[in-house]
Amino acid sequence: MKRRYFLLTLFAFIACLPALEAQQKIAYVDIAAIMKLLPDAQEAQRKLDITVESWQKELEALEKDWQQKFNDYDKRKLILTDQGRANAERELQELDRKIMDFRDKKFGQNGELFTKEDELMRPIQNIVFEQVKQLGVELGYDYVLDKSGGVMIIYAKESLDLTSKAVERITKILPARTLSGQGGQQGGQQGQPGQMPPGGNVPGQVPMDPNRPPQPMTPADGGMPPKLPK
Repeated sequence: MKRRYFLLTLFAFIACLPALEAQQKIAYVDIAAIMKLLPDAQEAQRKLDITVESWQKELEALEKDWQQKFNDYDKRKLILTDQGRANAERELQELDRKIMDFRDKKFGQNGELFTKEDELMRPIQNIVFEQVKQLGVELGYDYVLDKSGGVMIIYAKESLDLTSKAVERITKILPARTLSGQGGQQGGQQGQPGQMPPGGNVPGQVPMDPNRPPQPMTPADGGMPPKLPK
């Protein structure tokens, strides 16, 4: 009896799907493309790159110091006393730990880069979300999806793409600015394999990723966009 009731309920729901779909208006945008076209986001990225470049230089200086000390130890280890070798190895280990701590403090999951990126990008992203939402409301859409935010859209009519309209709208809120200079790229120096390397690689320049600022980019209430009020 219960199984029969479940099947009847399921068939009724499936039968109502076409009517439900007909009542829904769905559009989409490309938030990543919007961010790349906004001068304010480009300027924020430039500042972030400058900060990262400065930290990278500090990291490279520490790694260079470690490498020099290691090379000196490697040349002299056969003539050092046991106590001398122990002291040199302890110094290398302490410097190695210092490098790892610096990398984690600046570039770790909850490091200063995480905070700096949020500080620079979050205000712009909040404006983008709010303007896209208002655009969707004004045009009468029930949902506006972000195709760059992990939503797989196999096919969609170009007429449903609100990206260009959103850019036009947002640039009125964020007037264009003159950009000067770009942050350079710096590559981290690594110890040789098998010679107590100080740690992993750290990129010299952080690519602008609007979908991780520093969390996956979602509306303020999280998850899928809420149904837009009419």
